[in-house]
Amino acid sequence: MTYAVLLAVTVVTSATLVVLGALAIYFGALHNRPVPATGLAMPESDAILIFRDETLVDWSDKARQLLDALREDPDASQSKDVLGLLLRHLSKPFPDILSQLSRLAEIGELRMEASDDSGMILLARFQNGLTRLQLTDTRAEGSLVALDRLSFEALTAEVETLRQVARHVPALVWQTDDSDKVVWANAGYIAKLQEIAPDDLLTWPLPDLFDAAPSDGVDRLQLVTPDNTYWFSYTHVPLRGRQMHVATPIDSTVQSEVARQETLQTLTRTFASLKIGLALFDAERRLQVFNPALVDMTRLEATFLASRPSFEQVLYALREARMLPEPKDFNNWRREIIEMEQAAESGEYAEEWCLEGGQTFHVTGRPQANGAIALFIEDVTTEAALSRSFRTEIETVHRVLDGLADGIITFSMSGQALLANDAYTALWQSDPCTNLADEGLAQAIRLWSGFCEPTTFWARLAEFATERDLDGPTQRLSASIVRKDGIMLGVTVKYLTGGNLMVVFQDLGQRSVRPDVTRKTERSLQAELVTRPDLALEPVGGKQADPAPVREQTEAASSTQKESPPRKLRSARHVGTRLRV
Repeated sequence: MTYAVLLAVTVVTSATLVVLGALAIYFGALHNRPVPATGLAMPESDAILIFRDETLVDWSDKARQLLDALREDPDASQSKDVLGLLLRHLSKPFPDILSQLSRLAEIGELRMEASDDSGMILLARFQNGLTRLQLTDTRAEGSLVALDRLSFEALTAEVETLRQVARHVPALVWQTDDSDKVVWANAGYIAKLQEIAPDDLLTWPLPDLFDAAPSDGVDRLQLVTPDNTYWFSYTHVPLRGRQMHVATPIDSTVQSEVARQETLQTLTRTFASLKIGLALFDAERRLQVFNPALVDMTRLEATFLASRPSFEQVLYALREARMLPEPKDFNNWRREIIEMEQAAESGEYAEEWCLEGGQTFHVTGRPQANGAIALFIEDVTTEAALSRSFRTEIETVHRVLDGLADGIITFSMSGQALLANDAYTALWQSDPCTNLADEGLAQAIRLWSGFCEPTTFWARLAEFATERDLDGPTQRLSASIVRKDGIMLGVTVKYLTGGNLMVVFQDLGQRSVRPDVTRKTERSLQAELVTRPDLALEPVGGKQADPAPVREQTEAASSTQKESPPRKLRSARHVGTRLRV
């Protein structure tokens, strides 16, 4: 009985084990069946992505994590091309990935190994219009898969980059918590702390450089130390419940602003003290700057000028205040305003305004940067009156010289003719003031010697002109000469104050000749006149002769001559370096 029971139990047990073994073999074979390429059953250790053309249609969990890590890259965060994003990041371990994938449709399947030491393997398969990419890390163990490795390397590189930026950025960067305590700071912030208090030990949390948290409206911070004052441009942003603060040094900017303000104040004080009226118009022809002298000279209201009137409005106000030359035609005056503005733009406007009250303004227009125009108004009434007085005086002197009976000509120190009166022009039939090719004293000596009988006086005159003695202003040279027409002239050469040379020709009367005097006798008489002593004045160093007989003879000769009509005054002008009268 016992034996039968044991035999039955043995049979049942063996049958059960056989059935269980068969089931195990069946389910094992079913579990290891190959997964279709288009299915979602994918190994958990690999990153698998399936594309239809360039569109992602399926991916594994690790592939999703890989794509999320790649999209966190700031350069690729906005990219919508998943395939391009993946290939760009795989081009480093697989440099020829693009050329290999381009022939995937022909060969159907390929396998690539990373060219670096990362141990990555890429399996690519093309089937039924779908492209399957599988990335495997041969060095991965357990849960350390290729997806995590790529993500870790990307994050590590980004963290290292951020650390280097925070360490070397030329700014103070720190982070505070809700209680305004410094919980993180970069190397620049710590260096500034050590610079201010080199003997103090750094403790955590770090001390606040700026004593208190700046308010929202503050964009600049000031750090005062016993030795110096530092300025920073400040900004802050919220970050995960904390505040990230950034302070950039702007010491040079603040110094430039202070220097600019000081320069502006100096220019303002300078403009305020100028006696020249200044009006600066911007590119839109609005008055931007004016000084008190403009108000005093033009009698315009300061409130009107401060309201930034236009260029045309200012000129209208000047016209109403009778501070503009009054034209007869209003339309013509309006056109002149436009022309004046255009001339000022090109920097060519300069004009004198003669006003009704006797004032004279010298107005100048100068172009400025950015299309601006500056008008300078200078009161030249005194200078104009003085110039008119000088002009009147010079004209009077010219009339006096032209009224003299003696011919007078003056030469400069360089020998150029300065002025000659009417008597000289009539005597020698030459006006050096109207001859642009005049050669000065040398040409005059040639002219005089050509009109006169031969004499050694011209050589003495040329030598006298070259051996001038400026220390002796009374030095003079005198002689008598005879013209070829028989007129006897007294010549006096004298230096004036300043070194100019004046030559005076005095008519001593015409010698009468008897009809029975032969030509030989006439020549002898002329030679005697030339060689005899001078009648007007003695030579240099000699005793002056009595000029009374000569004066009486000259007056007698002048009384017999017919008075010439008054000659119009010639205006003075410059030719080269000499003044023409």
